Amino acid sequence: MTVNKNQLILISLILVFIGITVLSLLPPKSGVELGKHDKINHFIAYAVLSFNYGLVVKKLRKHLWGLPFLIAYGLFMEFCQGFVPGREQSFLDAMANSFGVLIGFLSNWIFLRNIKKT
Repeated sequence: MTVNKNQLILISLILVFIGITVLSLLPPKSGVELGKHDKINHFIAYAVLSFNYGLVVKKLRKHLWGLPFLIAYGLFMEFCQGFVPGREQSFLDAMANSFGVLIGFLSNWIFLRNIKKT
């Protein structure tokens, strides 16, 4: 069975989505340590999610329509963390998630725009 480029991109998006969900809902004493740069980790994770989403949908308008859903997902993950023992909701984490989504969108737009020129 061969996998084409579009399938790999979709698999990447799904894995990033699952990874964010799992890491967001793991208790802090789970043995998975992501370092001390919590806000940067949030930013990068959601930027990668948004960038990959843009590679899957490919059209600017569809990516724009998806932004509120990606931001809502980040806010929902922060909300859910309030129910995980040892975790807490964080406004700054929610902001890092949202900002990551926006930067991921802009990066994708610039990337695809430059690809089309070549």
